[in-house]
Amino acid sequence: MSLLKNINNSISSIIGPEMEINGNVSVKGDLLIYGTIHGNVKSDSDIISAKDSVVNGNIESKNASISGVVKGSLVIQSKVTLKKDAYLKGDLKASIITLEEGAKFDGMCSMVKEEYSNATSTSSSLNTAHEQV
Repeated sequence: MSLLKNINNSISSIIGPEMEINGNVSVKGDLLIYGTIHGNVKSDSDIISAKDSVVNGNIESKNASISGVVKGSLVIQSKVTLKKDAYLKGDLKASIITLEEGAKFDGMCSMVKEEYSNATSTSSSLNTAHEQV
């Protein structure tokens, strides 16, 4: 699987391409999404969405690699990558943000230091960059 090249091959949960979930998803460990989720998705580790996947809800995780459609906000503790086939319609908050050529992003972007990325409010001393892409 080409999506697993940059991770440690320890996927603990997979949403298959024929699966459609109506409701929130919360997992401990990594999550690989091929199907459709109508609800929020939360992981204490990494989330990977495949090219034809759809998430209609917010995503919260340590790291994320997005290749599918996400209509909701991303709150990522460390690094997020929007791959060339990704479409994000929502806000993005992470410490490290990578946008591949071809990725589509409609929302506000906030880059914060990793130790502050879980904070619910932003202080004036925190260097935060907001830009609309």
